[in-house]
Amino acid sequence: MKRQDAASYLYFLPLTLFIALIYLYPFVSAVSLSLHHVNYLEPDKHPFIGLGNFVKLFRDPLFAPSLMHTVIFTLGSVLFEYLVGLSSALVLNSSFVKMKNLSKALVLLPWAVPIAINSLIWQFMLSPGFGFIDQFLNLLGFHSLEQQTWLTNLPLVMPTILAVNVWRSFPFYTIVLTAGLATIPRELYEAAEVDGAGRFTRFWHITLPGIKHVSAVIVSFHLIWTFTNFDVIYLLTGGGPLHASEVLPTLLYHQAFVRFDMGYASAIGVFLLVILSLTAGPLYSRLNR
Repeated sequence: MKRQDAASYLYFLPLTLFIALIYLYPFVSAVSLSLHHVNYLEPDKHPFIGLGNFVKLFRDPLFAPSLMHTVIFTLGSVLFEYLVGLSSALVLNSSFVKMKNLSKALVLLPWAVPIAINSLIWQFMLSPGFGFIDQFLNLLGFHSLEQQTWLTNLPLVMPTILAVNVWRSFPFYTIVLTAGLATIPRELYEAAEVDGAGRFTRFWHITLPGIKHVSAVIVSFHLIWTFTNFDVIYLLTGGGPLHASEVLPTLLYHQAFVRFDMGYASAIGVFLLVILSLTAGPLYSRLNR
């Protein structure tokens, strides 16, 4: 039996080596770079500086605002994505919606469209004056809101990006939560209705507990994905204007591929990894209780 057990573990060896190559090597390399001064504008100088890059990170005047923007963007996106996704899932799961497969396909469309195309469409829609958003507000009579510079106005840029990200991501919540709702036995609702429970009572005591585990998984994963989200913000604003939409992933990109300070960029990446490692696991355990 011991020989058979030992032989069975050999089947995992190729996958283990593949995972080590894809994940372990970049991780070790990033940690090593974060402990050195590595700037590609100075290719011959890679001195070991210990925690110098991390000290530089906490002294960077852009770090605290970028971290705050990251937290706001993450929490706001996940909260509204879940609320909109759950609402649309409840509508799709109701009996009065016809052609459910077609409805699900239409709801899934914003998430299925590539992010780059999504961002270009929203850039055009948010263009001041001739964009669809301004034209629509003008049609509704909101002349005071016409010709807003949605992506260059300091107070408006983060709410605008958050709204675009919610629009893009809520369909994924909808599909997953719809599948979770389908697993709740209808007998529970029928028994509760016979006992005189109202809609809110049935929702609170049957629906939410029934999708608790699905919700824990999707919220935990999306917290990680949104916290490290780069593409939406970079394609819409690049972190501007005046760093008003700068988040840690865009700060990392600018340090690595604009300033070529790979050591400092690696320190930002390691910081992101540590934060997510300390929060994602305990948060999932708490949500999954």
